[in-house]
Amino acid sequence: MPDQGDVRVGRPPWLAAGLVALAVAEALTTVVGVLVTGMPLAAAQDSFLVSNAAIGSVCAVCGGLIAASRPRNALGWLLLGVAVAQTATAAVTPWLARAIAVGDARATAWTATVYSAAWPWAIGLFLPLAVLVFPEGRLPGGRLRARVRWPLLAVVLANGVAQVLTFSADPYPLAPVAGFAPGQVPPAWSWLAIPGLDTGPVGAGTNILLAATYLAGVVTLVVRYRRGGERTRRQVLWPLLAAVVVVVVIAVTRAVWSVAAPGTGFPIMSTLAVALIPVGMTIAVLRHQLLDIRLLWSRTVTYVVLTAALVATYVAVVEIVTRLVGPGDGLATSVAATVVVAAAFDPIRVRLQRLVDTLLYGDRGDPVRAVSSVTAQLATGPERPGDVLPAVCQALKLPWAALAVDGDTVGEVGTRRAPQESFPLRHAGRTLGELRVGVRSGQARLAPSDRAVLELMALPIGVALHAEALSAAVQASRQEIVAAREEERRRLRRDLHDGLASVLTGVAFQADAVITLASGGRRDAPRIAALGEDIRGSVTSALDDVRRLINELHPAALHELGLVEAVRRHAQRLTRGDPVPLVIAVVDDDRVTELPAAVEVAAYRILVEALTNVARHSRATHAEVEIRCSEADLVVGVRDDGPPGDEVVWHPGVGLASMRDRAEELGGRLDAAPSPGGGHVLARLPLARAAVSRVVP
Repeated sequence: MPDQGDVRVGRPPWLAAGLVALAVAEALTTVVGVLVTGMPLAAAQDSFLVSNAAIGSVCAVCGGLIAASRPRNALGWLLLGVAVAQTATAAVTPWLARAIAVGDARATAWTATVYSAAWPWAIGLFLPLAVLVFPEGRLPGGRLRARVRWPLLAVVLANGVAQVLTFSADPYPLAPVAGFAPGQVPPAWSWLAIPGLDTGPVGAGTNILLAATYLAGVVTLVVRYRRGGERTRRQVLWPLLAAVVVVVVIAVTRAVWSVAAPGTGFPIMSTLAVALIPVGMTIAVLRHQLLDIRLLWSRTVTYVVLTAALVATYVAVVEIVTRLVGPGDGLATSVAATVVVAAAFDPIRVRLQRLVDTLLYGDRGDPVRAVSSVTAQLATGPERPGDVLPAVCQALKLPWAALAVDGDTVGEVGTRRAPQESFPLRHAGRTLGELRVGVRSGQARLAPSDRAVLELMALPIGVALHAEALSAAVQASRQEIVAAREEERRRLRRDLHDGLASVLTGVAFQADAVITLASGGRRDAPRIAALGEDIRGSVTSALDDVRRLINELHPAALHELGLVEAVRRHAQRLTRGDPVPLVIAVVDDDRVTELPAAVEVAAYRILVEALTNVARHSRATHAEVEIRCSEADLVVGVRDDGPPGDEVVWHPGVGLASMRDRAEELGGRLDAAPSPGGGHVLARLPLARAAVSRVVP
């Protein structure tokens, strides 16, 4: 279901066809009116008849196309509204001119009413709404839609009404036409006229309201561009480009007109360029990938700014030369200005094009700078080479980039799209992977300059990939060493227990036998007894040392009880009553069975150390031990209800450092910190690598 804030409608196809037919009929009526009334071409131009009919016809075609293919998008219906309003004014213009000329008061009144009340809806209501809902047919989301939706729509509607009343209050709607200026013809009052409404504070207020609605439209386009994805940004660039062209065309023609025909008014025909805006909107909605819009922007902005700079230079040179040598020699002045402009043209064009290309295509024109951005990212020590992909996309304004190793994607950023291109990542003559990038929308392939920069970028990324592979190999070797060490300790413990300990126990029994024999009353019995006592003492001391070594090699509790029961036994020893009670619960998921020796020992040592810290250093009354096992890793942790984290600061000591080292040497990680509910220690120990070098005795 569409959001209630969406300005979207769904209408049957015949309605769109009917509105297009109405606009076409109005355009044909315009042509017939011109022919029947014999309206001169100059009068048709100066009365805005030509521009109204042209803009209305273009909006009819554009709105019809959008409404037919996207019936739920309000944009098409709003453009059809512009078409009907514009062409309605054009249709009555010849008859208004004739009624004024012949003095037909009744015909003048009704034609003036239609003339002044129709097209203001286009500029005051339909077109601002079209800009606000472009390109998806709904207002922008987020806070703007929640807080400003209805006030904004109310302002736009009020603007439409204000424009109708303002233009209806003008008693001389055809004043730009020769012979229809005030004093030459009687007033042509509309039935909606409120005399004086178009002048003074009211007229100025309506102009401010009109400007505010279009400013709101510009703001929404900026919001859409900043918050939207790649597709939305390209869509927004189409009407913006059309608007820039319209502004430039009107400004240039007006400047030339003021020089060529000073005092003759505004070049009305330049308003035909406004038809480019609905064309841009239609392309953005239906075929936004037709061309690379950023390339068009690049060329347009470059040559617009270049033209303005050269015209300004020409005018400045002419003015300076005229002031220096006087206005007598116009040819010399023109030649001097032309020479200056010609000399400045190419340097300005090159620098300006470079600046615009940097804004639209990134640093592809400066390979050193582009590669430096990647190497600078690598110098900060990213966790993975894939972390430099945002810098690659930013440097060249690319929509997507990825790293692939052995055909598998190990890093990705942006929105994946076709076509794509790949660049091998090599080191020491060996291919380690690929850098894959998405081609910009509207382009079939990357430009040679893009490829050159990406090939340079591939060099440091390949080195980083090689370094990551070496680091992974070192870490794997370290984990294998730790695993082998613990397995060897487990084997030594078993051998000491089953071998040497048994032998020493037998020797102790023999010593007891010697002592027993010596007690039989033999003459040298005291000496034999003393010797037996020495043997038994030595053996007992050796047995104690062996048991201690056995426990250090592999905790006896683990060997006898397993991880869960060993931890539960240790927790029972730490559970206490008064003066500060502490209750410890051990929770497991019944999946903890036989574990690699390295993982089992590390988990036990971490939990024992964490529980000891709780018992010694916290004022907790409850603690919970968590032991969970999956196919990938073993997760162990301790949580207590000690004072909140904002009351206690943990100072890392030997215990925390030891726990973290035990986790990291297996390729795992440990998180230990106070929290609002007490304190927590959580370790994640991978099982796969720890089992690689497991020794089977």
